[in-house]
Amino acid sequence: MKISKHIHSCLLIKENGKTILIDPGSYSVEEKGIEIQAIDQLDYLLITHEHPDHFYLPFIKELVSKFPNLQIITNRSVVDILAKEDIKAVTEGNEFIEVIDAPHEHLFAAPQFQNTLFNIFSTLTHPGDNLRLKRTCRILALPIQAPWGSLTQAIEKAIELKPQIIIPIHDWHWNATARDAFYARLKNYFTQNDIKFLGLQTGEEIKV
Repeated sequence: MKISKHIHSCLLIKENGKTILIDPGSYSVEEKGIEIQAIDQLDYLLITHEHPDHFYLPFIKELVSKFPNLQIITNRSVVDILAKEDIKAVTEGNEFIEVIDAPHEHLFAAPQFQNTLFNIFSTLTHPGDNLRLKRTCRILALPIQAPWGSLTQAIEKAIELKPQIIIPIHDWHWNATARDAFYARLKNYFTQNDIKFLGLQTGEEIKV
């Protein structure tokens, strides 16, 4: 599996001839963490929930225009939003994309939104904005910084789940200096707990 990170919670995954994009939100697009001209194949778009840092409608419209056979998988709330734009999406997965309802963590002064967790090729788990998951694939995309959670909470969940590999997501809120410093500390801490921490830079692709 090849994985690249494109700011915040946006991951691009390539496996078995399929290309899958997860959560291209406003931060990813507006800061040019991902650009449509750089994507030459896209089979699936997975959207965990409707918050703009995970779901940026103008970019999704561009993707649908460029890739007319693109299949979008998400939850009912996002399906309904896209339907108003004449964009088809579904809530069901398939033989290599598992879809699980995973409630969004509590956020102050905000309504509760649907959130979807995805397990991809039984290899990578992307939980969106959820830290209450009970199991993970061997690779966990771990949200580590948010107004609804804390770094310590994320670390404790990761130690509980014990994935082989962690890819940090949901960290746009840190500036570059803070991110590099925390990545170094997290790599050291997780190594001591027999977990590999891969602090990917924007656009960096790894094979795992």
